[in-house]
Amino acid sequence: MRPKPHHSCVQARMGIIKSFVEKSLSFFRMGPIWVENLFFSLSSVVFGNTYIETLASSKADTLHKEICLCDQKLLKRNFELSARQTIKKLNLKHVKVAIDITEDLFWGEGSEYTRASAHEHQLQSWQWVTLAVVDPCYVPLMSLPYRQTDNLDEIVFDLLRYLETLPLKIDLVLFDRGFYHWHIIDYLNGSRRGWGWPYLLLVPENKAMPKYAEQTEDFAYFVHEGDYGKEKSTWKPKTTILVKRVNEKTCWFFATNQKPSIALIAQYRKRWNIETGFRVHDEARIKTKSTKPIIRYFYHLLSFIYLLSWICKKRHSEIPFKLFLWQEQFRDIIYDVKAPT
Repeated sequence: MRPKPHHSCVQARMGIIKSFVEKSLSFFRMGPIWVENLFFSLSSVVFGNTYIETLASSKADTLHKEICLCDQKLLKRNFELSARQTIKKLNLKHVKVAIDITEDLFWGEGSEYTRASAHEHQLQSWQWVTLAVVDPCYVPLMSLPYRQTDNLDEIVFDLLRYLETLPLKIDLVLFDRGFYHWHIIDYLNGSRRGWGWPYLLLVPENKAMPKYAEQTEDFAYFVHEGDYGKEKSTWKPKTTILVKRVNEKTCWFFATNQKPSIALIAQYRKRWNIETGFRVHDEARIKTKSTKPIIRYFYHLLSFIYLLSWICKKRHSEIPFKLFLWQEQFRDIIYDVKAPT
C-alpha cells in the first residue's frame, strides 16, 4: 500500500529541497497533496537507491515533462540560491575549494552528451565538473555538465568566475592531475587580469619531471615554464613545481603560485574531502532511466540539494546521511519505513 505522508509535518521540513523544486518547475498548480506525495516519492528514491520510474512511474512521466520545460540556466540559478543560503547558514568565510570531475556510469551507446568513463573503459558516463568547499567542511557550490563537445578549460573558467561572485575568501583552489593544462595555469596565475587564484595542482609525471626528481633528496622547488596556443598566438606561462620525495623511486609533483613549503603540500589532503562528498552524493543519487540531458542534470543537482540540507543539519550533530533522511522525511509517516542502523 502506498505510504501516506502527514502533510503538515513533511512540508515543514522540506526546506531548500522544496524551494529548489518549486522554483525550477511549474506543476504546483496540481495541488498540495499531489506535490507532497511527489516529494515523498523523491525522498523514497533517495532512501532506497532505486529508480524514480520504478517507484513512482505515474508521476515520473508528469515530472519529466515539467523538467523538460526547464533550461540549464534556470537550474543553475536555483542551485546557486541554495548554495548561497548554505554558505550563510554555516557562516563560511575563509575556505579552501576543489574542482573535480564526477561521473554517473551506464551501459550502452554514448552520445554527444556523454563521455567514455575515465575509470571504467567499457562504460559510458554522464559527467559533471563540480566546485565544492573542502575546508573547513564539504559544501558543493556548483556542478556543470561535461559533454563530448565541451572544453574542460572553459568549464573551469566558468566555475571560477562564478566563485568570484560568492561571499567567500578563497585561501586555496585544489586540482587533481586531470587539470594540469597550461591554459588553466595561466588563468589561475591571472597574467592578463592583474590578479590570480591561489592554487595547488597535482602534476602528472611527464618528460620534464624526472630532471626535477633527480635534483631532489627530500623537498625542492623549481620554476617551470610551459606553453599553449590560443588565437594564433603562443603563450608561455610559468609555475612553481614542488617536488616531495616519497621513496627512492617515487616523487610527488605539484604546481602552485604560492610560497613553496612542505606545509603547502600537506594542504592537498583537503582535496580528498570532495571525493568523500562524491561518495555521499552517490547515496543521495536519484536514479533515472531517462537519457535526456536536462532530466539528468535536474536529478544531479537535486541530489546535491539533499546533501546541502544534510550538511546544514550536521552542524548541530554528526548524523549519517540516510539516518538524516529518515528522520527528516519518514519519521512522521504512517508506514513501515525502518530507521537505518
